[in-house]
Amino acid sequence: MNRSPFYQSLRLRAKYFPPETPSVIFGDLRITWKEQFDRVNRLANALSKMGLKKGDKCAFLFHNCPEFLEINLAIQALGAVPVPVNYRYVKNEVEYLLENSDSIGFLFEDEFLPLVKEVRGSLPKIQFYVIKTGAYGHKPTVAPPPGLLHYEELIRNSSPKEPRVEVGLDDLAVLMYTGGTTGRSKGVMLTYRNFIANQQQITSLLLTLLPPVSTINDPVYARNESERKIQGGLNALLGQLALLFEDPAMEGKILVVELQSDSSTVIPPITAIMKEGKVKLMTGLPEKSDLRIQFKLGDNFSEFLELSIYPYTLAGKLALIPKILKLQFSGRFKISGQLGLRLKMAALNFRNPPTVDFVRALPAPPFFHLASYALWLLFLCNQKGTTVIPLNQSFDPPEVLDLIEKEKITWTFMVPTQWKKLVDDPGIDQHDLSSMKIALTGAALLSDKYKKKMLLAFHEALLVDAFGQTEMAPVTTAKVDGDAESVRDRSVGKLLSGVEAKIVNETGDPVKDGEIGELLYKSASLMKGYYKDQEKTDQVITSDGWFRSGDLAYRAPDKEIYVVERKGECINSGGEKIFPLEVEDIIHAHPKVADICIIGVPDEQWGQIVRAVVVLKPGETAAPEEIIDFCKDKIASYKKPRQVVFVEGLPISPIGKVLRAKIKELYGQPLA
Repeated sequence: MNRSPFYQSLRLRAKYFPPETPSVIFGDLRITWKEQFDRVNRLANALSKMGLKKGDKCAFLFHNCPEFLEINLAIQALGAVPVPVNYRYVKNEVEYLLENSDSIGFLFEDEFLPLVKEVRGSLPKIQFYVIKTGAYGHKPTVAPPPGLLHYEELIRNSSPKEPRVEVGLDDLAVLMYTGGTTGRSKGVMLTYRNFIANQQQITSLLLTLLPPVSTINDPVYARNESERKIQGGLNALLGQLALLFEDPAMEGKILVVELQSDSSTVIPPITAIMKEGKVKLMTGLPEKSDLRIQFKLGDNFSEFLELSIYPYTLAGKLALIPKILKLQFSGRFKISGQLGLRLKMAALNFRNPPTVDFVRALPAPPFFHLASYALWLLFLCNQKGTTVIPLNQSFDPPEVLDLIEKEKITWTFMVPTQWKKLVDDPGIDQHDLSSMKIALTGAALLSDKYKKKMLLAFHEALLVDAFGQTEMAPVTTAKVDGDAESVRDRSVGKLLSGVEAKIVNETGDPVKDGEIGELLYKSASLMKGYYKDQEKTDQVITSDGWFRSGDLAYRAPDKEIYVVERKGECINSGGEKIFPLEVEDIIHAHPKVADICIIGVPDEQWGQIVRAVVVLKPGETAAPEEIIDFCKDKIASYKKPRQVVFVEGLPISPIGKVLRAKIKELYGQPLA
């Protein structure tokens, strides 16, 4: 039967990973895959008894914690739709989300009880409320408030039996509400197919970073720093096959893995050979190979990667044999090459795989934001390892640095404001950060200045700047840098395989390379639409399937895409277009400036004038003229701010985006 792909990923790891392998680390908690699977099943069965069924919506309000992950997976195990709630929402925002989403259940942490008491009377669709109190996995010591159920009691008193619900790839996986910085939040409907398509697109991109197979005769493992980091970051993709190269007989032998897909995303062939005592990966097909593996992918890209999960236990080894035979008889799995090597590969099923390819991911932004949520899902479905969650509810650079060193974090994702705080932390040089292989940033643009700082601090890591939107599940382009020399400001990289894009002018006609226009996308990862809002859906998705991103951008001759500004945030002053980000980049370099937001202010003569809203560094003072004069000879005169307002701090979203609309509301009125 077809279960939720995410629940199935958890199920396989719980059944076949070494029993002590942690799925989640949260402070002193080490939650194994088996423990997590047991709790997910118990919670799913409890929710089912309360009436939650396939297609129903169920909301939950939690900080980043193990409960967030198990609630999400339990709801999906039933074919129901999780609705994560922004924990910074106030009463009217929570009321709107719960009512608009048609949620029939609401689970929440006890600190939100006062808020729940406020909204409860106005939510007739909610059939049950569940409160989480006390320590994880422990029996509550106090009775729940009237009409509420205890989270841990539900888990404790429910069956661990696996739910058996048929879930298709076109079913809704999550209803993710956007930030709502420009009006009411919209419920973005994302299907399992959307997520899997985007995961396949991201994996394809990472593989294309490998050196071409034409370098197969090079005597070196890596020709430069970027290639060395790429090899280090992607070597784990070989999984069990890496054991082949421990045999001295593999010296000089060439292994090829071909993943054939019917989707629009092209997965390049992987070629492997030993160089300098290490396995070197390349893309492309060599003229000859000694061992060739061909796998025809089904609808779920994870199916091939999951083959490497079974051999960790005896039960898994025994389960893998009939699975491989079935794939071979169906013609989807073929092995060709030297008989001796084919026999060695077959014998791998009976060897214990290396645990060195286990990786540890640390997503820092809130899980209710899709960038962080999607990284966890990408990791859950396509990697082997552990999710590490910081204890502090607010971003704490010293804690994160300690976790990276202590837990040997290999992947992390942070938004630009978090990366800035991290690399500027005075204690960063006192930590061993060499375990980091993939450093992800996204959700907003990060300046080249900070990208270079990141590459210096995390000297073993590839820097991946992922760009996209919630509606695209979420990544559309990515810029990958292995050394500071390759960093280019404002570049969001190249399109992922399987994502189409065009840049159009105001009449919808494509513009030439180098010209600025609105960026439009088409992809299998594009959302199903906005929940119960066909009008807004039609405003952003054209009749022929193109998604209007609202981002102004241009394409360079090398096909990299450069983002200029959000469409609605361009300032028109005297007929001249001014892009706030360009001006902000200049003023950010002022030694006294900690933060900056550029806004347009109504003006009778010019239509709009530029105003800089500036946060100074602690202890600094400055006059407006000092900020304005700093821009001289750095940008055109008409782009310079005409007015400067100094403030204590800028309002930001939970994921670190400056809320320009809120700043306009606070500081955007013409001076008297």
